[in-house]
Amino acid sequence: MQQIKLADYQNSLRELGCSTELTDTVMQLLRSGDTQNAALLLRRHKHLLLAELHRTEQKVDLLDFLLYQLKNAAPANM
Repeated sequence: MQQIKLADYQNSLRELGCSTELTDTVMQLLRSGDTQNAALLLRRHKHLLLAELHRTEQKVDLLDFLLYQLKNAAPANM
């Protein structure tokens, strides 16, 4: 399996929406060979992204409910 270059890590972190502070910290850890703590920080960021995803899913579910209600509402009730 091919290892990715540090510059590619940095670009990927930016694409993930990581803050400059998080990106700099992870890059510093990687440069020093501390992959364990770099992975810990990336897992924390993953957790934040998943929480955001779940909040967005709840919003989509509510929107689907509202659209369903509109579709099935009698015109006199609107």
